Amino acid sequence: MKTSLYKTEREKAKFREILTAISKLNHKELLAYWMDQEVKEAEMYHKLYQLSRDVNWDERVSKLFFQLYKESLGHAEALLKMFKEMFPTENPPKVTLPALEVELSEERLRDMVYHGGLRDILEYLMGTEKLAHDVYRYLSERTEDENSKATLIWLANIENGHYQKLRNLYVTLFGTEPEE
Repeated sequence: MKTSLYKTEREKAKFREILTAISKLNHKELLAYWMDQEVKEAEMYHKLYQLSRDVNWDERVSKLFFQLYKESLGHAEALLKMFKEMFPTENPPKVTLPALEVELSEERLRDMVYHGGLRDILEYLMGTEKLAHDVYRYLSERTEDENSKATLIWLANIENGHYQKLRNLYVTLFGTEPEE
């Protein structure tokens, strides 16, 4: 499992710890965990959408951030619907595991937008989407539960779609392939 977003050995160890804990979640907990992750991802893309409108970037950047925001919310809603269909009398359990993807505070996002480069932001986002894809695939290959496997493959495909959209915008804007 590639963990290039995590620089230190401590960060990599924490990542492996979280990954192990996620792999032990039952289907209800897994759905609840990823619902929460999709909501957090939506919040991040919405903040990026708002911030990107303040700087003089190509309007396609803001449009993509807004699209990814809406898609992430839609994914959370789809996961909730899936949960309600499978467990009609239950509410999603609270799962207190940290996020696998590196979460950025609003302050860090603001700093990246105002002081970093668009290229760096897109590369970072591609990295988080690729990591999420790889994690979903990894977990899908290790679960015996067919519902969990199907959900994880669906999520992997979604994250791959996000990655491809970010990558396509990167190539359009910069005329080169991102370094991977």
